[in-house]
Amino acid sequence: MVALNGSTVLVALQFSFSNPNAIPATVKRQDRETPEERMKRKNNASGVRVIEPTGKCSLLGFLEELEAAEYEMIDAFYKERIDAKDPYGRRSYHMVRFLFARHEFVELSDEFKKVRDIIRAELQSICEAAMWRVRSFSNPFYKNGKEIPDLRTVSINLEARQPLFRPCGQPVTVWQKDKNGERVGDAPLALKADYCLRIVNDAVQLVTV
Repeated sequence: MVALNGSTVLVALQFSFSNPNAIPATVKRQDRETPEERMKRKNNASGVRVIEPTGKCSLLGFLEELEAAEYEMIDAFYKERIDAKDPYGRRSYHMVRFLFARHEFVELSDEFKKVRDIIRAELQSICEAAMWRVRSFSNPFYKNGKEIPDLRTVSINLEARQPLFRPCGQPVTVWQKDKNGERVGDAPLALKADYCLRIVNDAVQLVTV
């Protein structure tokens, strides 16, 4: 559970994709991560994990609830990162981060104002089209490279994408199986989430479906 209150300045929704074609076209691109940047990122990690990795999680409705809690999208960017499982740095994954600021901290660039509605629609599509493995961290908040005491950033990491729809638009279906691994039922059923990411009582938490 992650509390959203006056001390939580930023909420970051960070998605990891294996397929770069899944990246929204409007999101600005940054240069590919270098080994030095990866090392610095890992060494500077100082967050506290507040939601343990949990799979088969739906994001339906979460974006609307985040906005209702008075957080507003202020930026979005994409960066190709080095896969930690490849010690030679040749394999990568694709990170897309959407940043939301509490209303009293909102600062928007003119460039982002022009594309925000489009990016918001693309994020909505990402939330509706798949289930994810979710984990979350409460991190220090930095401004101009300096940590600001008593303020926090919440990072919600979304990985292991499990599409709900095929490229043709039809739902992905799976056979239900008994304890022996034998199929049950007359037909395969559409995938269903085990959890939903929700905001309940001003806190981000996983709710059992």
